Amino acid sequence: MLRSLFSIIVAVIAGLGVARFLEGGLAAVMGEGRDATYPVLLIVSWFAGAFVAAVIALLLGRRWAPLGILAAGTIFFSAFMTLMSANLAWWTWPGAGVAAAAGGWLALRVAAAKATPPLKKHKEEIFPDD
Repeated sequence: MLRSLFSIIVAVIAGLGVARFLEGGLAAVMGEGRDATYPVLLIVSWFAGAFVAAVIALLLGRRWAPLGILAAGTIFFSAFMTLMSANLAWWTWPGAGVAAAAGGWLALRVAAAKATPPLKKHKEEIFPDD
C-alpha cells in the first residue's frame, strides 16, 4: 500500500511538472496575444502530463492499472482547475477530458498494465518449522 501511495505522489508531481512547464512555456511564447492555437497547445500539454504521470505511476506501482488511471485523473483535475480560472474556448473542455483519457490510455498500453493487483513476494523464513 505504501508503494502505491508513493508511486501516485511521485507520478502526480512529475506529471503536473510536465504539464505546468509546457503550459508556462507556451504562455511565455504566445505572450498576451493568445490566438486559437493556444488552447490546442494547452490540450497537448495536458496530454503529455497525463501520459508522464500514468507511466511513472505504473512503473513504480508494478504496472497496476488503477494507479495509472488515478494519476491521469489527477492531471484531468488540474486541467479542470485551469479551465475554471481561464477564459478559453468551449471546445477546450471536452478536449481536456479527451487529452487526459488518451494520455492515460496510451500509458496503460505502453506499460502493459494489468487490472489485477500485484502479488506480495513472500520472504523465506529464517527459521523454518521443520
